[in-house]
Amino acid sequence: MKKQLAALLCGTMLLTAALSGCTMNSPVEGKAETTTAAKTTNAETSGANGMESEGTKAVSEKAKIGLLAPTLQTEFFINIDDGLKKECEARGWDYVAVSFDNDSATAVTSIENMVTGKCDVIVAMVSDESCDDALRKAQEAGVKIIECGVQTEVFDVCLNTDQYTIGKEIGTMAGEWINSTLDGKGKVVVYTTFQNTDMQNRGNGIQDGLKAAAPDAEILEVVDIGKDVVGSGTTTTETMLQKYPELNCIAAYGDAAAVESSEAAKAAGKSGDNFGIFSCDGTNQALKGIAENDPMHGTIKFEEMGPIMAEYSEKLLAGETFPDPIDFPTQQITSSNVSEFYTAE
Repeated sequence: MKKQLAALLCGTMLLTAALSGCTMNSPVEGKAETTTAAKTTNAETSGANGMESEGTKAVSEKAKIGLLAPTLQTEFFINIDDGLKKECEARGWDYVAVSFDNDSATAVTSIENMVTGKCDVIVAMVSDESCDDALRKAQEAGVKIIECGVQTEVFDVCLNTDQYTIGKEIGTMAGEWINSTLDGKGKVVVYTTFQNTDMQNRGNGIQDGLKAAAPDAEILEVVDIGKDVVGSGTTTTETMLQKYPELNCIAAYGDAAAVESSEAAKAAGKSGDNFGIFSCDGTNQALKGIAENDPMHGTIKFEEMGPIMAEYSEKLLAGETFPDPIDFPTQQITSSNVSEFYTAE
């Protein structure tokens, strides 16, 4: 790994998140979530002169793309799955998506099954080097590997996110809000995860960004809430509000946990006027909260990942190479610009 991650992506800050960040689909026994298939005509599978270069697949020829995601239960990863599936259907490609449930052994098995299942490209949203051997064997079998969210040692394309930088942006947003709303005297809890180095880097970035932007704010506790675990934002926030009645800000590694935290804060009588939650992923639920002045006040949105993943899959199948990591564009979203990204239904 550059050994960084990034919410595009695995809730807050832990692609946090995530990158609540930044993984594509693959078949695993008993775990496949989506499968699509379409056919192309003979004319479509030929190049302009009826030939294709040796060792490459014509970009219009049927291919099979696999997405390997840490979860398919949160909005961030569901959106990636839906977006990539749509792009594959438009190209006449087969597509499979699978969740490895944040378990490295399951991820390795999923990769092996993708190879057996004849995937041409695996989009791997893994968060550390635990899958490198399996991914290397997949490469040796002729499969192209797209790493998304972190940089490990095995990839044909790395769509990278600097997790520390993402975390620092989250912390900076929180600190700026504390300065403008609470006279710099915020009482903050940071939600992170210690499951891997990249998410730890995001959590460290959150703390450093917060301290730099609002030096008089107090970090009451740094909590490991796990990675993209549905329900953890709710239960953790309920506990933190009881433990720290003075709590008025939460900085989380990903939107999944942040949105749950916002609902828990509202249920406890907290208002967006004096309670702030900040995270990463740019999910629709987070944008809605920001637009409605819920305690949710800021997130970091990644450029739509599905189309980018499909674009680089197409380029790899055409024989292009990408030795250097490619950074995902991001955008900070707060009340000042949320109307550009969210329209109420």
